[in-house]
Amino acid sequence: MFKFASRVSTKLKPICAVWELTLKCNSKCIHCGSNAGEKRPGELNNEEALNLVRELKSCGFKGVALMGGEPLLRSDWFEIANEVKKNNLELSIVTNGLTLKENIHKIKSLGTDCVSISLDAGTEKVHDYLRGVSGSFSKVIEALNILERTAIPTSIITSVSKINLKEIDKIKKMIIDRNIAWQIQVSTPIGRFPKKLMIDRTEFYNLASYIANTVKKYGYKRVPLIGAHCLGHYSRFIPNLGLSPWIGCQAGKTILGIQCNGNIKGCLTLPDSFIEGNIREEKLSIILKRLRMKTLEPRGYCQKCDVLESCMGGCLGTALAVNEFEYPYCLRAIENEHFLTKFPLTSKVDTIFSKIKNYYEGLSKI
Repeated sequence: MFKFASRVSTKLKPICAVWELTLKCNSKCIHCGSNAGEKRPGELNNEEALNLVRELKSCGFKGVALMGGEPLLRSDWFEIANEVKKNNLELSIVTNGLTLKENIHKIKSLGTDCVSISLDAGTEKVHDYLRGVSGSFSKVIEALNILERTAIPTSIITSVSKINLKEIDKIKKMIIDRNIAWQIQVSTPIGRFPKKLMIDRTEFYNLASYIANTVKKYGYKRVPLIGAHCLGHYSRFIPNLGLSPWIGCQAGKTILGIQCNGNIKGCLTLPDSFIEGNIREEKLSIILKRLRMKTLEPRGYCQKCDVLESCMGGCLGTALAVNEFEYPYCLRAIENEHFLTKFPLTSKVDTIFSKIKNYYEGLSKI
């Protein structure tokens, strides 16, 4: 089981550590998976944080993404970010944009490789409602303009729910031809986001189709848009939505999640039952060895899927959050349910075609 993809995955080297620098936040987002707001008890002190940066470097990581909560609210964020750059690691900052204006000179001086700002609607009313802060939309727009003027590589992240599904096209019109990368992801019922607001499977499939059609129409140069890992794989009709071939969830493999108290997970979207250790108690290298050995048996629908060996069950965080293993948020599963009798190919040829399609389309974007 998982023969080919599993072998490839375990040989891949660490790429990016996603670090919850603090749980403190000045937004009150409805879809916040971390339930951020107040500081998490026992957050790493300055010395521990700087040592962790050096450990990440020694373990072979290529980059660090600082997020929260709101990372710019931590008093020593600049010192930690500077340590990241001193160790020749790529630095990304994921922010809500509310305090970017007063921090832009520091961000620029660091040589920050990318600033990602959350933008969840194309209108002030919906964005501010989702973020729980009046005036946040105007501050995000101002932040994007500042980043454009200072030539700092910029991306936006949009978390889609029933509340803002109709806002997606409005966002596209705001960023077209502005060299702003765009990642769309699905809000899942973790943290304080209620399941009733999650898009249904039909909306999920239509959203994936929208991403593919937008890229086809405008190209990556005009609208550099991708779908996050939670948006499904191995569709017969929808092209690969990510930037590389999907070879299974990379939590704990090439991706690492770090909580601000030193807890280590394969991915921050995973529940706390997936905490593998704490850097105050063990060296990061030891924790990583255990993480890379972890395997999970497929559940529900995935057990009999024809591309299980390559897909390996899709995004683990999404699967666990939704907890619907018989009717997963999976493009291929939805196609099997609604279009199966329309496929002109035999089962074996169909499977081979889907695997080749995934790798070719992914490699063509690298």
